[in-house]
Amino acid sequence: MALRAMKPVDEKNGHSERDPGVRPQARHGFWPLTGAVRQGPLAFAEVKPADVNRALHELHILLRAKRLYEKNHPRLLEDLDASYESLRSAATALNGLELRVERGGIVVPKLGEAHMEDPHGELQALAGELQRSGIQSLIFARKFHVGELDTLAQLVKAALLRSEEPVKRGGTPWWPARLLENGVEGIQVNASTERKVDTVLASLMAALVAYGGNAPRESANTPIQVPEIDDLVAALRLLARLTPPLEVARGLAPEEAARAIHGAMEEASRETVRMLLSAITVYAPRDAERPQPYLLRLSESLIFEFLGAEFSAGTLTPVNVHPMFNRLGDVLVAAGGYSGPHASQHLSSLATAWATDTHREQLIEKFWLELPPREKSKVLRGPEVWTVPVVALRQTLGQLAAAGADAPRREARNIVLNYARRLEIEDPAARRGVAAGLNEMTAIIESLWPNQTPEDLSRGAMNALEKETIPESGALLAAFIETLGRIAVSRGDYAGFENILTTLERAPRDVEHEHVAALAHRLVAQDRWLMLVDAALANRALDPALPRLLQRDPERLLDRLTLLLTEPRGAEYMPAMARLLRTIGVPVLNLLEARLYEARRQRVSAAIRLLAAADTERLLRGLPRALASWEWNLQDLAVSEIARPANAASAHSAAFVFSAILADAHPLVVPMMIDQIGLSQETTAVAQLMEIAAGEHEILRDLFVRIKAIEALGRMRALEAAELLRQLAEGREGLAYAEPAGLRAAAEDALALLLNRPSSARIRAAFEAAAQSNAGYVVPRRYVRVPLESPLRAQIDGAQAGLARVKTISLGGAYLESPKKLNVGDSIQLEVRSGLRRIHFTAVVRNIGPDGNGVEFVHMKDEDREKLRRLVQRHLQV
Repeated sequence: MALRAMKPVDEKNGHSERDPGVRPQARHGFWPLTGAVRQGPLAFAEVKPADVNRALHELHILLRAKRLYEKNHPRLLEDLDASYESLRSAATALNGLELRVERGGIVVPKLGEAHMEDPHGELQALAGELQRSGIQSLIFARKFHVGELDTLAQLVKAALLRSEEPVKRGGTPWWPARLLENGVEGIQVNASTERKVDTVLASLMAALVAYGGNAPRESANTPIQVPEIDDLVAALRLLARLTPPLEVARGLAPEEAARAIHGAMEEASRETVRMLLSAITVYAPRDAERPQPYLLRLSESLIFEFLGAEFSAGTLTPVNVHPMFNRLGDVLVAAGGYSGPHASQHLSSLATAWATDTHREQLIEKFWLELPPREKSKVLRGPEVWTVPVVALRQTLGQLAAAGADAPRREARNIVLNYARRLEIEDPAARRGVAAGLNEMTAIIESLWPNQTPEDLSRGAMNALEKETIPESGALLAAFIETLGRIAVSRGDYAGFENILTTLERAPRDVEHEHVAALAHRLVAQDRWLMLVDAALANRALDPALPRLLQRDPERLLDRLTLLLTEPRGAEYMPAMARLLRTIGVPVLNLLEARLYEARRQRVSAAIRLLAAADTERLLRGLPRALASWEWNLQDLAVSEIARPANAASAHSAAFVFSAILADAHPLVVPMMIDQIGLSQETTAVAQLMEIAAGEHEILRDLFVRIKAIEALGRMRALEAAELLRQLAEGREGLAYAEPAGLRAAAEDALALLLNRPSSARIRAAFEAAAQSNAGYVVPRRYVRVPLESPLRAQIDGAQAGLARVKTISLGGAYLESPKKLNVGDSIQLEVRSGLRRIHFTAVVRNIGPDGNGVEFVHMKDEDREKLRRLVQRHLQV
């Protein structure tokens, strides 16, 4: 395989015929001029590498402009001035600017031995251009003038134009002669300086000179042609044969090592020896560099130069890069074996390094990283993009993404999509590599698509997963799809996540596709499921995809909602929960209704609250069957939730159901149910209420329950109950009244309401004031609230025992100021002190305020009821 000859350069226009208007790519061989000997790094704290980098950038622009523009073109003059100013500034600061031109970059020894930072590949292109013109080192004196820089640029252009011309035998070194001829003193090219070279390497170079001599074609510093592949193989084989004798570990005597070196060179052709000598001239040993590291670096440089030129010429395709590295590596390994009597190992250090796959992979990555951007971009846009190592691909994509402009980012997106389409190729190893690469590029994919990843990306990966038969590749694809799902959820792209999940669920349900089903299950794993639920409960418009996603597992959804309701701020989520449940509909509501009949109290409690907020009718439908099995606080929760103002639309249905299940309810819950029946004007319950009021009900005979029934009859204006109420208020047994005072007072108040007596003004005020003071409520309060100018003292008994102050009070409840922390639904025993009177209640906490708690009285004795009634009426103003 031979490199194609580079087409001649048009001297007038300064660009190649192959690519008009574009700088030719770096393509050169093994015989440039003598390498510069670098000086040790110096410390220049005042010099910033960015300033030197800028100077090199300006130099690159000048050399390009010199080829593209006529002599006095304004743009050329402008670039010349800018380059001169930046280079002079750097040279002044560094007391002379020395540049060493290496493959793939520029080194400034006074700033360090590493290549200058080159994020956009400009210095790499400059290095290739200088090397093609035969420049291995440049030294700008502390003082030089702009004319000398202009002459240098003109000479570089001339050197590039003569790169294909025949070399004249016996010629003098081209660069020194041209600089001397033009009187350039402030700029030196390929200047020789003293250096410390290892004695073993010096002996090797002397032997090469003795055997190879100074062939005419590499005399002077003349650009030459790239060799054939067979020439390269022969040079590498000779290099590998020379390595074992140079290793101290072999234990060879100096005479024996010398014989081995001379024997290797005798077996090689003189052309091969001269080629290796020229390569050593180009890639000279560094200061005090040991033989083994140097020969390894030399072998790598030879291969890089050859493959780079072949790739630029188009004779080496991207697919063949990896096999070619392996082929040349195998040559080094085969030739680097040693079987002499003093051998301590079978391979030399050079062959050992090349024998490892890791070393070869690193070199392949380096080859692609150092490839000129134009050639690399062409591969990245083509069908062979899968051959590019992920490291190089990630570097290019990162540079394009960091550019910020739309065009580079668009190009980066196209490269990613093109790379992902290679999942369809038939080669299993290639598919595995692409799948692994996509996983490594997830961070870049996130940056390129900050809002929503393209559907083509996920669809292609899922189609490939469904067809993949190799477990390793399938696992990599599954990991990538799972990552896409995570990205979609974290960004709120729930439609995209649903699309991924739906596609996976459509896969056949058989053994061959079990991994697809497992992936679909993992996509909604615990962390992502929680994110979906939290998103559905957020204080914003509900995404249409979220209910569809969450209805896939209603059991887990309800478990999460149940847990959230136990948190201190659980009540704040209730409106969003109701919205979500109503949107999902039947699947989750049916499950909630089924939970009403479970034995686990927490699940039942959550089901009551959620159904009351989302579908009150469904809760009422399940209430007759479930109520009897609940303990009293669950019954109280259900009734209080149904009685909320938000459920006013279901008030008549609730009253009808309450009237049917009064006998099954706990005595502490019945009073509130009767109140709701009265407020809803459920006339079908009048007969039952009259039975309870008369004390004739089989179960509900508690005095407080009877009073509640009487009040309900009064609210309903049930005229058929007038006679009963009169008997209860006035009936006697001998000289004493037949009923207790509290019940008689309630009957008198209810009768006054029925008959609309003038004397009932105070009673009417109590009921009417409650409605007027709560005009903003859908369901009015049952009793008027009485604010107390002087709060009453109260004592709380039970687990939360302590003192409290009553700020407002009514026949149905009170507001307590207390340092004790009470929870909604707590049952307490309360003693209120009014002067010498003490009133005892059983109360339930209904709400929590900033400085206290609102409680509802659910039971009290007759005498306490009468004391409370008189206390309230005393503070009422008609």
